[in-house]
Amino acid sequence: MAQLVFRLKNVPEQEADDVRELLEEHDIEFYETSAGRWQISMAGIWVRDKEQATMAKKLIAEDQSHRASRAVPITARDWVAGFLTHARQNPVEFLFTLVALLLVLSLSLIPFYVGKHLAG
Repeated sequence: MAQLVFRLKNVPEQEADDVRELLEEHDIEFYETSAGRWQISMAGIWVRDKEQATMAKKLIAEDQSHRASRAVPITARDWVAGFLTHARQNPVEFLFTLVALLLVLSLSLIPFYVGKHLAG
């Protein structure tokens, strides 16, 4: 049975390419799945062989550790800029998230609003 060794959601293309290259260098056979048109499927890199999957996870963990040691801390300004960029690149996802947030918020507040007007 195939094992997920690396999730591709929100991963920069350069990082994903580096992981693919790392697996190819170590002769680990893998395949990829995409998130699909509606972004609801699991985008990732999968390995069928259990032993190779274990090796792939170890190699990827080492690679991620090296990346983390070289990473620059993200400031609030960087986070906001990244959020706005993501919202511009994925308007449907952003709109769906905003509608879902407003729906949950309104369903949470309606009982208080109705209760106040019925009591008054």
